[in-house]
Amino acid sequence: MKKTLFLLAAAVLVASCGAKVRDIKVGDGMPAFTLADTVTSRSLLGRPSLVVFFATWCPGCQAELPYIQEFYEKYGESGKIAIVGFAREQTSADVEVLWQQQAFTFPAYADPGRKIYALFAEKTIPRCYLFDASGKLAYKFEGYSPEQTEVLRKAVEQAASL
Repeated sequence: MKKTLFLLAAAVLVASCGAKVRDIKVGDGMPAFTLADTVTSRSLLGRPSLVVFFATWCPGCQAELPYIQEFYEKYGESGKIAIVGFAREQTSADVEVLWQQQAFTFPAYADPGRKIYALFAEKTIPRCYLFDASGKLAYKFEGYSPEQTEVLRKAVEQAASL
């Protein structure tokens, strides 16, 4: 019995090692996506783009989103950089409640089935991807820390100044 369980566990482990986990890397192109007729990856090309994945219940996301709003006010509203958020496993109602509570104005959309998120990664939020104007990934940020937010701020400022 123990030998059978061991062999079964080993087979599962070997099979999972061969599974491809989606995790785009610096230099990769932006994954192609379309969210209804609202936003597409193509609509983000031609200027730097910051793509943000979050959840309304996530403490790290709640700490990071005010910075994203700040970036939007400084660079997004003027068109220097495109900023868009996707709420992983959330509904439009979830997003609307948080946006009203926090007075956020940057565009954000629900991704209840992780369809867009799955094109970028498998796990971990918050996540920010900064693409150059041609759609190549320039910076990737996972999780939240004040230090990392400062690095993100500098990357966004640099991208917006190009």
